[in-house]
Parts: sequence; structure tokens; C-alpha cells
Amino acid sequence: MKIAKALKLKNQLAGEVTQLKDLLTKQNSRSSKQKFDYDNREVLTRLLAKLAELVKVKAAVAAANSEIYDKIFRLAELKGLVTTLTGLDTKAGVFHEGHGFAGSAYEVEYVAQLGKVDVDKLVAELNAEIQSLQDALDEFNFNRSVNL
Repeated sequence: MKIAKALKLKNQLAGEVTQLKDLLTKQNSRSSKQKFDYDNREVLTRLLAKLAELVKVKAAVAAANSEIYDKIFRLAELKGLVTTLTGLDTKAGVFHEGHGFAGSAYEVEYVAQLGKVDVDKLVAELNAEIQSLQDALDEFNFNRSVNL
């Protein structure tokens, strides 16, 4: 099976695990007059089986991806950096500010070490590298097989 298909299977299994965990927590305790919809012992058995299957798929994908971990980790870190940069306050100049409705306004001059134009340019460069890394990972995932 190709890594891309294994990743889809991993996501599907993760979703099923989430559903079973949710079912387990919602079905465990009820009023003695209310009937249970599911037997939690059976739900737990199914959950443990799905967890074992999910771990097997994750381990196989991890083993298959070992040669490109540097790209995977760089991609994740660059995405985190882009998130940080896009949230960066780049306010610069004089602004009138006040304290609430009755407060008097006053001027505050802001100076940004990294201006909006600089940040936007850097984010664009990082996004280009992110896209390049993502393309390389997609190609790898579609062409490389995983032992399942």
C-alpha cells in the first residue's frame, strides 16, 4: 500500500477511535431507569482493537517516512513560524488611545522592529518553501509503499 493510502487509513482509524472513545464516555453511567444503548464492555473491546490497528499503521508509516523526516519536521516548524509571524503586531506610528468611554485620549507612538512589509515578504518566502516541501512529501507519499 502506498503511504498516501496508509495516511488516509490512519485518519479514518483515528476518527473511529475518537467516536468509540466518545461513545464509551457517554454510555458509561445512566439512571437505573434508563436503558443503555451500547454495552461498554463491547465498545471497549472494539476500541482496543482499533487502537492496535491504528498503532500498527502509524508505526508502518513512520518507518516508511524515516528517510524524509527532515522534510516533515521542517515543514511543521515552518508552518508554526508562519503562524507566529502572521500574528505578529506590526503596528507603527502615532495612535490615539484612551481608557474606556470616559477616559481621555492620549497619543502613543509605536515602533515595530519588523514592519508589515517585511513580515509579509518573509511569510511569502516561507510559504513558497512550505509549498515546495509539501509537493516533495506528496510525491514521496504517492510513490513509496508502506509495509502493512
